[in-house]
Amino acid sequence: MAYPEHYYTPSLVSASGSRRNSPPSDPPTPGILSPTGPPQGGMWGSNGAPHVPEWYKSPRGAANGGMTSPLGMGHPGGQRRPLGDVNSNQMPTLGLASPFVPSDPNCLWGPPMGMQSPEQRSVSLEKELAAAQRRIRELSLENQQLKQRDAYRSPSMSSISPLHPLSPVTYHTPGPASGTPVYFDSIGSSMYNSGYSGVSHSGGQGGGGYLEEETGVVQEGVDANAVYIAPRLLQADLLRGVYNFNDMRDVEIRPIVWVIAHVQPHNSMESASLKAAVSNLANRFSLGNSHPTCILLINAIFDWAKGLCFTSCGNYLCQQLLEKADMPDKQKFIDVIKDEIVNIAGDKFGTHVLCKAVAIKELEEPIADALMKYGVFDSLKTGARRLWREYLEKCRQNRSQDVFYKINEEMKGRWADLACSNEHGSIAVQQVFEVFGSQELTDPCFNEILDAISTVANNQFGHFLITKLLGYPHLVKPTCEAIIASYPPVAITHHGVNFVKISLSETARPGLSKYIDSICSSENGQTPGIVSIATASVGKAHLIFVLGYLSPLEQNRVRGVCKAYSTTLRNSQSGNDLLRSLGIIHAVGARYRAGTN
Repeated sequence: MAYPEHYYTPSLVSASGSRRNSPPSDPPTPGILSPTGPPQGGMWGSNGAPHVPEWYKSPRGAANGGMTSPLGMGHPGGQRRPLGDVNSNQMPTLGLASPFVPSDPNCLWGPPMGMQSPEQRSVSLEKELAAAQRRIRELSLENQQLKQRDAYRSPSMSSISPLHPLSPVTYHTPGPASGTPVYFDSIGSSMYNSGYSGVSHSGGQGGGGYLEEETGVVQEGVDANAVYIAPRLLQADLLRGVYNFNDMRDVEIRPIVWVIAHVQPHNSMESASLKAAVSNLANRFSLGNSHPTCILLINAIFDWAKGLCFTSCGNYLCQQLLEKADMPDKQKFIDVIKDEIVNIAGDKFGTHVLCKAVAIKELEEPIADALMKYGVFDSLKTGARRLWREYLEKCRQNRSQDVFYKINEEMKGRWADLACSNEHGSIAVQQVFEVFGSQELTDPCFNEILDAISTVANNQFGHFLITKLLGYPHLVKPTCEAIIASYPPVAITHHGVNFVKISLSETARPGLSKYIDSICSSENGQTPGIVSIATASVGKAHLIFVLGYLSPLEQNRVRGVCKAYSTTLRNSQSGNDLLRSLGIIHAVGARYRAGTN
């Protein structure tokens, strides 16, 4: 249906496309066509207030939440403030919303909001970014101060002069891509590191400088390396693989070495980046040990030698120093880490460094002294047994047997304990039979293992050693004889049962007779070994297997021993089953086996 032109409602959208927040300044609008009555007044009245039709003020309209309803937003005199003046309407929290009275200014029916121009939004984002950067700097400074406070909380710092406040220096360098500055706040770089003054380097892809002039006072009695932290931007570029090694300055060698010593890669990208850094640093050794760059690199390695040994990439850098540096530098490197030699040797990365070092004749003595000082037993229980193997192998090749006698003397009565201690200890004892070289040197260890063969054979780590001994042709016979004649018996676990079967197959019939004599003997007041075997979970099956190869006389002997100790055997399920199998006690009736009364 087409309406006359003067009945159309004026638009609330201006010519510019934005919604109006105030009544129009034009004369009152013409009437609006109502389907139930004559044309009513326009949307805006002459006084600037919205026009409310009479039918909306009626009781029926009020019942529907009209403007005169108590739950609506009626105003005295039927007037209401302009639509845009929401705050002055004093709306109750639980009032009902309508297109004219929104309960929430930000809802769908709320007053129109002004649109921001792209320039205004850009300025706002820049302000927020600046505030975030300022907050980051504040938190970083607070973190640095806490670290600094812990670093200086020691008795030796009581003599520090209060004239030099310990406050970190903030670095300011041009931003990578825009005029926004980039800040670095490093305790080590700002206060305790000298030698980087006046350097501005455009490393990485962005071209921002990593290091600038450094100021501050080096406090007396403070280890600068302990509180040093490499610049954050350099760390980030190095780990992301965007650092340009072609433009690397000598002044950045030390921070790069710090990153290699303190960062363990968490993914393939970081690992590849650190490997590239190590490779580029290792190439500096080709310049010659007297070159300033090489000297700076060697000194940086000395500063964090211990940390480098414990990282996947740093240990290779240390190996390169041991391979390409002069002997005085190699000796100094060992002197730096001498207090941590056993810990480094026990690490999966550090052991490669010391294995490389012990191969150098001039360095083996301080390493061996550190191992001996720590203790042979304690060091062999750790990953240092790898270093022991390299060292003993070299001593055997050089026919230097003094160290073997020292080891046997210190380990007297402890070989079996070492074999059962852990995986490293078991492997260390196995290596004795590989690197000691002569039977004279291995006999002390071998005899102790045979004396405690029951304990070793049934241990979760020691049974690997027994398997190793059974693999040596010249050790098979004495090992099998020790297993057969052992007291306590060996066949009390799955490992022990397997070793007994191997021994019986190696010794044949004579070994079987000795085994029966051993497990049935009660000499010196000892309980027969068959009791221990029968009460074990695997004992009944093992004894039934053995009885199948016995003569009637030997079977009667076994039956007699079991009958004599039947009270003890009946205390275990396996012992009861064995007694029933031998016919010593009768099996219960079917109704008891079925669980019925």
